[in-house]
Amino acid sequence: MSARPSARRSRTLAAATLVAVTAGAVLVPTAAFADAPAPAGTLPLVATLEANAGQAPLTRGGNGAELTMTVTNNSDQEQPFHPAVTVKPVGSAPTGWTWIDFSAKAISAPATYGLRSWGAGNSFSGYVLPENSMYFVPFKVPAHTTYSWAVSFKLKAALPADDTAVEVGLVNDQNDSTNSGPVTLPVASPTGALVQSFSNVSGGVSFTKPFETDLRLTNNGAAIGSTINPTLRFGDGSRPVPADLKLDVLQGGQWVTVPGSGSVWQLPPVVGGLGQGATQHYNVRLSLTGFSGPGSYFSDSLGLVPDTDQGPVDTTVKATLSVDGSPVL
Repeated sequence: MSARPSARRSRTLAAATLVAVTAGAVLVPTAAFADAPAPAGTLPLVATLEANAGQAPLTRGGNGAELTMTVTNNSDQEQPFHPAVTVKPVGSAPTGWTWIDFSAKAISAPATYGLRSWGAGNSFSGYVLPENSMYFVPFKVPAHTTYSWAVSFKLKAALPADDTAVEVGLVNDQNDSTNSGPVTLPVASPTGALVQSFSNVSGGVSFTKPFETDLRLTNNGAAIGSTINPTLRFGDGSRPVPADLKLDVLQGGQWVTVPGSGSVWQLPPVVGGLGQGATQHYNVRLSLTGFSGPGSYFSDSLGLVPDTDQGPVDTTVKATLSVDGSPVL
């Protein structure tokens, strides 16, 4: 008697997802928090995200946003809840991930932490997660229970100058909650929202090879009308640098050595200041002229001193420079 195949076969769909966690941030699939159609009927959870009373306009490098996230389980069974707070700038899309800080903590909920995450198109979302859990672990909300959290974020100088507001939303990828609508918060432009960036964020210098990069100083705040005097430094100033370095800046098509000592150099001034969204470019070249050791190799960071005579400079992203002091044979 021959075997008869079943009319119904089970099918399994396998998907592989690559997740990279670096410096408190997690790279997630683009669609991790994409909107999905809600199932028919009443959802068991009701989730809201609201700005706290008295919320002032946000400022780059200053006043941030304080919000309260709440979820209520109206069902008779425990329910999963895996929320994220999305922040979408109203204006230019930022080109990196240094424009926002994010945190979360429990008010009346299990111990909690916030984890930065992102997808395609420079979209930002911050996971709100049970403490010491991986990014995919949801909260378990008991029946007829309300949990609440304090979530906050701060905008940094790297947010482009034409972003005058941010739209803040709540997403739950378990698709078992109704979610409150987005909240739009205005962004003010204080004077002096300066941020540095480099065309080369890593490289090396030796007795036979200099290091070159384009250093950019951008003002993402209100216009600055006075001269800005930026200072460049190799290392953080906490210990002597065992290398003698010479700094040249390209001016009028010629490399010009700028004054400095102890791996600190005064760059040419930005005469007249910087308008809103304007950038000052410095093509810089570092050359190794002496090495004291110990050893013959070390690395450190290159960046502006984090304040000028016109206010603070966001120096989060620096250039990493390796120094090879091996003698030339």
